[in-house]
Amino acid sequence: MTRRPRPRLPRFRRRKPLPPPWPIRGLLIVGRWLNRLFFTLLVLVLMGMMGLMGLYLYYGRDLPPPELIDQYRSFENTRIYARDGVTLLYEVIGPGVRVPVALERIPQILRDATVAVEDANFYTNPGVDLPSIVRAFWQNVNAGETVSGASTITMQLVRAILLTPEEAQQQTIERKIREAILAIRVGQEYSKEQILSLYLNEVYYGAQAYGVEAAAQRYFGKHVWELSRGEATLLAGLPQSPSNYNPFENLPSARARQRIVLNQMVDAGFISPAEAESIFAEPIRLVRPTVSIQSPHFVFYVYDLLVAQFGEEMVNRGGLRVITTLDPFWQAQAEQVAAEQIATLRARNASNAGVVMLAPDGQILAMVGSVDYNAPDGQVNVTLALRQPGSALKPFIYAAALQRGWTAATVLWDVPTRWQMNGVVYEPRNYDGRFRGPVRLRLALANSLNIPAVKALEFVGVETFVDLMSQFGVSSFTDPSRYGLAMALGSNEVRLLELTGAYAGLQAGGRQLRPVAILRVTNSRGEMLHTWQPPPVKPLLGPQSEQIAFLISDILSDNAARRLVFGRNNVMELPGIQAAVKTGTSNDYRDSWAIGYTSAVVIGVWVGNNDNQPMAEVAGANGAGLIWRELMLRYHANREAKSFIPPDGVVEQPVCAETGGPPTPECPQVITERFVAGTGPVSNITYQTVRVAGDGSCLATTYTPPEEVRLETFPVYPTEVADWARRNGRTPPTGYCPPPREPDRAVALLDLAENSVITNTLVFIQGTARGPFILDIGSGGDPTDWQVLGQSSQPVEQGLLGMWNAGAWPTGTYTVRLRVTLADGAVIEERRQVTYAP
Repeated sequence: MTRRPRPRLPRFRRRKPLPPPWPIRGLLIVGRWLNRLFFTLLVLVLMGMMGLMGLYLYYGRDLPPPELIDQYRSFENTRIYARDGVTLLYEVIGPGVRVPVALERIPQILRDATVAVEDANFYTNPGVDLPSIVRAFWQNVNAGETVSGASTITMQLVRAILLTPEEAQQQTIERKIREAILAIRVGQEYSKEQILSLYLNEVYYGAQAYGVEAAAQRYFGKHVWELSRGEATLLAGLPQSPSNYNPFENLPSARARQRIVLNQMVDAGFISPAEAESIFAEPIRLVRPTVSIQSPHFVFYVYDLLVAQFGEEMVNRGGLRVITTLDPFWQAQAEQVAAEQIATLRARNASNAGVVMLAPDGQILAMVGSVDYNAPDGQVNVTLALRQPGSALKPFIYAAALQRGWTAATVLWDVPTRWQMNGVVYEPRNYDGRFRGPVRLRLALANSLNIPAVKALEFVGVETFVDLMSQFGVSSFTDPSRYGLAMALGSNEVRLLELTGAYAGLQAGGRQLRPVAILRVTNSRGEMLHTWQPPPVKPLLGPQSEQIAFLISDILSDNAARRLVFGRNNVMELPGIQAAVKTGTSNDYRDSWAIGYTSAVVIGVWVGNNDNQPMAEVAGANGAGLIWRELMLRYHANREAKSFIPPDGVVEQPVCAETGGPPTPECPQVITERFVAGTGPVSNITYQTVRVAGDGSCLATTYTPPEEVRLETFPVYPTEVADWARRNGRTPPTGYCPPPREPDRAVALLDLAENSVITNTLVFIQGTARGPFILDIGSGGDPTDWQVLGQSSQPVEQGLLGMWNAGAWPTGTYTVRLRVTLADGAVIEERRQVTYAP
């Protein structure tokens, strides 16, 4: 079956709608564009926010937390005070001066002026002022350079505190972004008052002044709360360019800047135009700052100690409060006495002095580094300079000898002595050129005899002595191989401060004691960083250190003992005061020393020239000793002077003064000496009793009349001093006395009057010689060398004995001697002392 095709229906075309009327069509077009614009702006805002978020996250990823402001402490000046904690000796000026002050002490007008000129929207912005940033951006673009920064107070603060110094100096967009991020964070964490307070205490005002308090003191010599309105508004304008607006250098520019500040205050509503005019009319009186420093040598000594302990950064910027040991009164006294005495010694080419005064525990009460700090070489602190000490080391040599068994009664031999040292002959002499033979250790030390001191050092040993002095605090002794026996007389060099500290150690019982300059140190928050406490005592002279040190003090304070050389009423004798003291004089009078102590104070003095020029016979006693004596007298004028009290373990025993041994029946003088318990007098000197006649210079014989014979006792000295004993008549006679002479049968007669004066150049000497004779002459009253004038084996009776060509001899005193030999071999002698004075 065939399907019929479906009939095709007719097709209808869709008719296009008619366009709306034009007004409607226009609104539709605008709507479509608004939709597109809104969408675009939304996208841009989102992208901007995402960009800002990205910048915030990128540049803020390693920023320091705002909380660091709490821990931040800008530099503060270290202040060094005297022991009273009130007298300011010096303020350490590191990068500048900064004195923190509380916000409530800062005048309101200064706060308002700072806000008006630095950040007018400070109290309303979040730490960043966007309108100011846009304005600054436009100004910089138009100018082609950076002419405006738009930094708020908060941004300036974080730049100074939280950014590193290197980053703070960078002029980049990156630094500005990081600074702005930090400012916002700080603004969220801290109040405006806290931020303003930090800013006003941190910002730089020029003239090395950081913060408003330092600036007020620098420019006006007053505290910030004492500023007038004019002074306050002048300060407020300085931080923008401290060097250009420095009132000391450019007051007109500073005043012009003040006018800008006042105008800004008017615009901000802080003051009225009339008030601005009134404030600007106020006079500005600047006060130039002066650097005040007291006791400069001591201050810089303390500064070096602080740097060694805390580091230079902490000392210069850390705001330390340092209480020292210095006593301002005694510092002034020491300076005065030293200057006065040097003024009197200048005629003898002495130009400088150093003084150290120590309390018994080592605290430095005074340190005079020179008599004039402002002199060309006055900055040299001679208390720290290395100088030769002369005899000032001797007490420590004898202390070491006492430790090794010697006593104050041990006899030492003050006789000419030679030592060979490295091929060089060392032959020291005493200060006065004399030799005193056997002397007890007490007399040797008290009178500063040189040869006994060298022998004591030889007994102790140089290495042992160097080690002992190092323990006593003398740091200049290092390698013992560099020194020899000459160091007993001060051939090495020491520092006055250290040697005075060593004497303080003797005064303290032979203990280790170091001079102390700093009592306590606190930081700017009042936290204690250092407090001095007396260290544990360390005896340096063995188990009997206290006893040995007392014996040294006893000897050094023995006025009677030192009179052998120094005489009565010498500079070291203090009326009513027991003081242990030792002077010292170096070669050619280049250094004069005096160091000593009482129970209350230790004083060391040096006198000399910084360039080591010799003085004109200024020794320890008549140079440094004068300063030492005057200071001691002043110190004890209103203070009880206690005597040195013997400690337990010191005993007194009788001693033979001549031998240093136990008393014997032959001993001519018995004294009392002090000893460490367990020791006592020991001597190797014995006595010999012989029969003498006449003047005691000859031995009695069988023909000597009995009434002329007597017994005399003589000490018998070791062979090493036999020559000295013989020359000084300290040995028993060896010759026999001549037989009695009858006046008319005299064997030897000289026709010369005793003490006659010879004026002729040729002298004929007559007399009688009843036997073989020799006529000779020698120089002086007791010649050791003789020159023969005449001799004969035949007797002469009232005739010519010899001839003296006096013209060939110098003027002076001579002794003429006639010796006649008898049949039994005895020699009869006749002498006459004459003076040749043509």
